[in-house]
Amino acid sequence: MQFLLYSMCFLLLLVQVQTQNQNETLCDQYFLNITKAIAMGQMPTNVSPETILSSGKGLQDLGSYLICRDAADLHYIHLRMMSEGKPLHMGFCLPQYCEMSYLQKQNTPTKDLINNLTMFQYNKSLIDSASYQDPDLIYPSWSAGTYLTLVLLIVVVALNIIGSIFSIIAENKKQAYQDDLKTEIKRKAAQKINESHQEESSLKDSISQLYKRSELIQNEIMENQESAFMSGKGQFEEIKYKKYKEPSWERFALSFSFIHNYQKLFKINEPKGENAGFVIFNGIRSLSIFWVIYGHDQLIRGSNSFNLIDIPYKITEPGWLTLTPAAYFAVDTFFFVGGFLAAVLLLEKLTKLRSIKFSLVPAMWIHRFLRIWPTYAFCILVYWQLTVYWSDGPIWNEYIEYTSTCNTQWWKNLLFIDNMFSHDASGLNYCFGWGWYLSNDFQIFLITPILLIIYAKNRKIGLTIIISMLIGSIFSAYYIAYSHDFHLQMATPNAKPQPDYQDVFYFKPWIRISPYLIGILFGFFYCNYISGQNQKLVQVAQQIKDSVVIRTLFYVFGIGLTQTIIWIIVPLQKDMNAWPSQAQYFYQAFNRVFFVIGVGLCITPALLGCKNDPSRFILGHPFWQPIARISFCMYLTHFIVILFMTFSTTQLVYYQQSHILYFTLTDIVYTIIIGGLLSLAIEVPCMNLEKILFAPKKQEAAKLNGNQVESRNDL
Repeated sequence: MQFLLYSMCFLLLLVQVQTQNQNETLCDQYFLNITKAIAMGQMPTNVSPETILSSGKGLQDLGSYLICRDAADLHYIHLRMMSEGKPLHMGFCLPQYCEMSYLQKQNTPTKDLINNLTMFQYNKSLIDSASYQDPDLIYPSWSAGTYLTLVLLIVVVALNIIGSIFSIIAENKKQAYQDDLKTEIKRKAAQKINESHQEESSLKDSISQLYKRSELIQNEIMENQESAFMSGKGQFEEIKYKKYKEPSWERFALSFSFIHNYQKLFKINEPKGENAGFVIFNGIRSLSIFWVIYGHDQLIRGSNSFNLIDIPYKITEPGWLTLTPAAYFAVDTFFFVGGFLAAVLLLEKLTKLRSIKFSLVPAMWIHRFLRIWPTYAFCILVYWQLTVYWSDGPIWNEYIEYTSTCNTQWWKNLLFIDNMFSHDASGLNYCFGWGWYLSNDFQIFLITPILLIIYAKNRKIGLTIIISMLIGSIFSAYYIAYSHDFHLQMATPNAKPQPDYQDVFYFKPWIRISPYLIGILFGFFYCNYISGQNQKLVQVAQQIKDSVVIRTLFYVFGIGLTQTIIWIIVPLQKDMNAWPSQAQYFYQAFNRVFFVIGVGLCITPALLGCKNDPSRFILGHPFWQPIARISFCMYLTHFIVILFMTFSTTQLVYYQQSHILYFTLTDIVYTIIIGGLLSLAIEVPCMNLEKILFAPKKQEAAKLNGNQVESRNDL
């Protein structure tokens, strides 16, 4: 019996080997007939019309993926080639008997054949490697991480649904409580009025007066939900009542309420108080994230376009394309805004304390970590473990290639240290590559509270340290650019390869901290103005507010600086050697510094309270508020949207500026929708939970209030 089983297994293996050999013979004969026909200038007779129509006719031509996939006896094969670290593509519709095991043996001959053709057409070999891939066989198998991420996604959706249901129930419950309270207050108010002695009015007038006063008292009580004092000549006492308070479990459920969070996230608030000018940061954040999306659209869609070979020559045209290499200034603007707000808001809290201690720093770190990490980690998990199964296409393997780097790199992102490691010789071996900004932001914030506490204790020492760090950042940028001979990162025809540019220069916090420090210095100026105790700064600020000429000069210099930094690189678009090396080193050291100083000059009048200021009108418009609130989640998701839309296509786009602008606008809309959903489902609930879990108890709150002073200290 055992001998019979072994015999059957051997016969099945023999049949399989014979079938494979037969398929290879058929495929050999298939390609041989095509080669002979092409050599004789004839149409191959063994090629079906579907194969001819559905196969690519040259580099970057994917053919007709959908038609080939629906054919019964054909299957789609993707030829992926690498040229100087960039992928090139071509699609083929082949008979089923041309299996992947056979095609993989043709990788090297295919590379040699294509290089012979490109040598003839372009006078150089373009292809470094070539490999055949079946788009239906590229999906990774489900792992434990995939199942856990799917469970997490289901739990998050369930919590949002349950929270939304509870919010409806809680709202009805609260409304019923307020109705009962309204009746009780009206009864008590009328009772107190009736008990008062009113000799001056007739009975009819007294009743009318009592009713009106009862309404006034009721409204006053309802407006102030802590306590209310009866208006009058001192004959009424204070009426106190308990404010409606949700149970802990109800507050937890409401934290995930989609309805409650939507009302909070997209509510338009009217700016009030001394910091009303901060509304301009809504416009700055929104326009900056749009600029980031535009730059990444140019990068990803441009490097995966039909006319890829034309791009180095198209990029020499000044105009919209000049804004592409300048898009990293949008990230510097984020750093500037972050530094400014950190300085103002943290100093505002510190100066209210009677004693400022460094023991406060860990709490600030924890708050910052909890503010960023949950949403960031959720995005990485979904991007890495789930999104690879959400689409297909002839080049979908490129998307899977991007996500596969997280298999070994994920922990670096979750610890905010991914920018400290090398990303391979190609500079592309990173998980969630755009997360370098969050790592820089978190690393810079680790020292921010320490710097601000030093400044609050001793202004001169704090300023000296911060200015020294700014000078050190500028010098380190120049030295690194000089020592590595780094030129500007632009895809001009004669641009030299710089695979280590991002690892050594672009991603490092000692390079990116300079805009953040300038934001802190602007924050110091603002705090000194608001405190009112530094009269010299108050007088300078008042002159800026009162003088149209001075405000105009601020705009002239501010706009002049930003636009000069952006457009001065136009000669380098055509020739990377248009500037001497020293000029490029200096530009890379000072460009982000001058750019954010220009931004700061433009927004200073609005920050000082000039309500008729143009930047206040444009950047402070209520339209920007909801977009600014979800800008963090938009940053997390925008690159996923771009990759998803690029690699799920069945045809590569022809690169021209009108197409890129169209796709940028489309990706902005998708990013707003997905970023908004992410913020509602994860970011805002986590912020709500943090308030519940870390809210100070009554004893701690009393102790904290006892450590505060009423007046501001001189900053």
